[in-house]
Amino acid sequence: MRGVALNAVSLVDAVAESLRVDVITGTIEPGAAITEQFVADRFSVARTTAKAAVERLVADGFLQRTIHRSARAPVLTAQDIADLYDTRVLLEAEAIRRLAAQGAAPEEAIKHAVELMVWADRGDHDRMAGCDVAVHRALVDAAGSPRLTRLHSTLMGEAHICMVQVQDRNLLHARVIDGEHRAVFAALEERDPKAAVDAIRSHLHSARDQLLARHETIGQASADGGAESG
Repeated sequence: MRGVALNAVSLVDAVAESLRVDVITGTIEPGAAITEQFVADRFSVARTTAKAAVERLVADGFLQRTIHRSARAPVLTAQDIADLYDTRVLLEAEAIRRLAAQGAAPEEAIKHAVELMVWADRGDHDRMAGCDVAVHRALVDAAGSPRLTRLHSTLMGEAHICMVQVQDRNLLHARVIDGEHRAVFAALEERDPKAAVDAIRSHLHSARDQLLARHETIGQASADGGAESG
């Protein structure tokens, strides 16, 4: 019986992880309803397994649910975006400050920055976002603090969703993103903690401000439409 229970748990884990990836990469669009039947059909599993996977992602914040409603892929508000990026600045600035003492940019971060431009040339926004996430993960990981890495990782699901929105709507050109990444790398190689922290802060604030401006524009358009229809 214990073996059966372990197998059941591992199947739930697998479905939850696959569903989580679909959400953060934008394969499932923000706001889309995630019903138990949808998950069961998508992954060819029993509804009990689908239900457990959905509930896990709701508990972890990758899906949202209101009372008596189906779970949905997150739709991030302006307040959510501002808080997410401001928190990232705190964590990534500390990681960058520690890295500056090493006098080198992490090879893993540089590799993903190069890959980002490859996917940009192919117009694949999901892969671009994945590389962008990987650049920032590599920078934080290289700081050598497991706790800093763990805290940072809890933000990167929502961050991936935001990055897809930035790139899918051409809010920031890929070459601008690449230039900002390389400004961080250059400051690290020069062992200049102030310049490195300033560069990562400017980079994150730029993405934040573009997303917030987009939200404001959409909100104003909705308000104008409502006024006209009234």
